Amino acid sequence: MKFVQIRDEALEPGGLVEWTPFVPGGLGAWDADSRLTSHNHEQHLRSAFEYRVRTRREGGRESWLGLTIEFDEPLSIPAIRSVLTQWIDRHEVLRSHVVIKGRGLQRLTTAPGTVKLKMGRIGWYSDAGPLMEQLAGAFDRATAPLQWPAYMFATVGRERSFTLLFAADHSLVDGYSLIMAQQELVTLYRAVREHRSANLPEVGSYVDFSAQERRLADQSGADHPAVGAWERFLRSGAGGMPSLRSELTPAAPPVRDPDPVTDAPQESLWGTILDDAAANRFTAVCSEAGGTLTAGVLAAFAVVHHQLTGDPEFRCVLPRHTRDEARWLTALGWFVAVAPLCVDMSDSPTFDRAVARTTAALKQGREGASLPFLRVAELIGHRGGPQFVISFIDTRYAPGAGAADAGRAKVIRSHSYAPDEVYVWINRTPSGMRYSARFPRESAEVTPAGGERPPGAHAEDGDHIDPEVGPVHAYLHAFTELVRRLGDSSTFGSPK
Repeated sequence: MKFVQIRDEALEPGGLVEWTPFVPGGLGAWDADSRLTSHNHEQHLRSAFEYRVRTRREGGRESWLGLTIEFDEPLSIPAIRSVLTQWIDRHEVLRSHVVIKGRGLQRLTTAPGTVKLKMGRIGWYSDAGPLMEQLAGAFDRATAPLQWPAYMFATVGRERSFTLLFAADHSLVDGYSLIMAQQELVTLYRAVREHRSANLPEVGSYVDFSAQERRLADQSGADHPAVGAWERFLRSGAGGMPSLRSELTPAAPPVRDPDPVTDAPQESLWGTILDDAAANRFTAVCSEAGGTLTAGVLAAFAVVHHQLTGDPEFRCVLPRHTRDEARWLTALGWFVAVAPLCVDMSDSPTFDRAVARTTAALKQGREGASLPFLRVAELIGHRGGPQFVISFIDTRYAPGAGAADAGRAKVIRSHSYAPDEVYVWINRTPSGMRYSARFPRESAEVTPAGGERPPGAHAEDGDHIDPEVGPVHAYLHAFTELVRRLGDSSTFGSPK
């Protein structure tokens, strides 16, 4: 499943309709809800509020994730309206809102069946560029975390096909949510068109999970194992989070809030590292070294990092899902914790030895994800969040994974203006191994979707990363080349 910044992916033009949820009577008709809010959500809201107070601007802190799904049939307005309202009823997080009230928070929730959809016909687009700019701007405005709804839908209709799009503030969804959501929405649409029940399994509520997580976290103290794990990790970095930019570029800018008026938007790169056969060969190399594919991917980063920086340790932050019960598996929500990873590279180990060390480091770092990092930060008095993040997800076993990987569905994300963050996503899919990354701009400004790409941006095959453009380009180039060489060296699957 492809994971791209919205402006980097052209969409077939057509008639654009925006679908905005509303509840008759507004928030005043909602019920007060005593369930607690997660640490992640609270910080997200307070950061957005502080930004608005300081700048008198609502935008500029866009942090939304979304989804596109392709359908090979004409758009049915009644069917899509039914699908979207059913989906909103199914996922309580789309019917709940948290309001800042002084030093406290107030959650409001509305019952299934109360959310309606306003249909807005925007117009017909014959070019992909203006269409994507309209969608990106609409999603930015519609996903502000201090408002409800902090999400919206859109459809792009054509004579024989249509595209369904969804975008939501990060407080409502994570990447795994969207991987699962694409099949849910397809299943609901087919059921409506065929006049039958969708028979989807029961799903839990992220609002319940959020309350449970917050309650348990607030009951934890400084003796929690996660606190020790993070203290050791931060101590190894002189008290700070790892920053790839500062290691690759000594004059990297200081950590500060992004400003869309003065800052350039971050650059995005994405593409394919390995096809399925090569990914299997690389997995075999990792197994022979005694590790999983996850450990092998991170070990490859560690080797490249040491080669390029000379740093005796490879340090990054890893997202880990918190869907530890079956009822959370397909629920929409922000089910993410972060874990520290620190690998000793002081003796320039071989890849095999790096895999073994990474495997051990992953086990040690797992403790760090057992408590929300923001609660850890409260307990130890730490300020500052992750700046260098690597995510690995295997999507092969998700419902509808094959169709999604073939281009039927894509995960999209907002632009970012962060001057210091480097995020890398590695996904194992049915067709191979893909990567996506965002980082402070090194190449020329990206042109609108459908236009000519600047140096460093590239097509689907991912073979056009230019290591001469900048240090992060060089870093990603070295990583992809190492993984490819290791895969090529394996005899897995070769005829005997």
